[in-house]
Amino acid sequence: TEECSSAVEIICMPLERASAAIPFNAVLLDSLAQEVYIISSGAAPISPAIDTVISSIRSLAAFPASCVEFGFPKNSRSVSQKHRSTSSETGVFAEGCSFYKIVLLFIIGAFLGDITETIFCRITAGVWMSRSSLVWGPFSIVWGLAIALATWFLYNYRDRSDGFLFAFGTFLGGAYEYICSVFTEIVFGKVFWDYSDIPFNLGGRINLLYCFFWGIAAVVWLKKFYPVISRWIEKIPMKFGEIITWILIVFMVANMLVSTLALARYDERAHQKPAANAIEQTIDAHFPDARMEKIYPNAKAIN
Repeated sequence: TEECSSAVEIICMPLERASAAIPFNAVLLDSLAQEVYIISSGAAPISPAIDTVISSIRSLAAFPASCVEFGFPKNSRSVSQKHRSTSSETGVFAEGCSFYKIVLLFIIGAFLGDITETIFCRITAGVWMSRSSLVWGPFSIVWGLAIALATWFLYNYRDRSDGFLFAFGTFLGGAYEYICSVFTEIVFGKVFWDYSDIPFNLGGRINLLYCFFWGIAAVVWLKKFYPVISRWIEKIPMKFGEIITWILIVFMVANMLVSTLALARYDERAHQKPAANAIEQTIDAHFPDARMEKIYPNAKAIN
């Protein structure tokens, strides 16, 4: 009906603006989720945490496409589609804010974020401490997603004033960190950070000072670092860039799946739950409590 169509348009109207600034390859993510599901379904029963990750990927892949299909005209084209066609015509790898650019920014951001936090902890706390989100390599998923999403959301606004980017980054950063805190607590049964001792905190999940840090980071990233890193990425040869990006995608997906299993077993062992199958026995052998405590020194179990 006309009333329903109007309602859908009103609901999806903000997402139309977001999709213009957030190029997103939903088909690729959905295909990736299907492959992960096929691989996992052929193995022995695994932790429910994996199902949560797979469902999240599939939902993320499906939602923007469905909203655009029902809420926007057929002739509406996303920025990513335009950039993909432009890249193929000009021969420039990952030109603009394309899928390959966002993936590489995620991985670069995850690596640089982990190194930055490690050095920060050394300076402020006087100790070397792992800040990694994953069991293989120094990668902080929180930072990687933050860089990728900040670029995705704010790409069309990168030339706006510093004040605009600071305000936008402060709000988005705070909301993002809060969601990450809730997600990790529900999925992994762990609290990875707690700001209860810092003034103006919200449930210990976020605090005003760190929200301001997110705002500053948004300005510095979009004004200083993103243009330089973007030019470096676009200098990569087209074919080589596509191949290396997909290799990194496979590695990071495997890394996240293994890390999810390791964290799930880490929590189950804390509750005296024995391994239920060969996969969990392998995880227990390769990622015992001593190793997990080194990788995640600040993780606290939820009773």
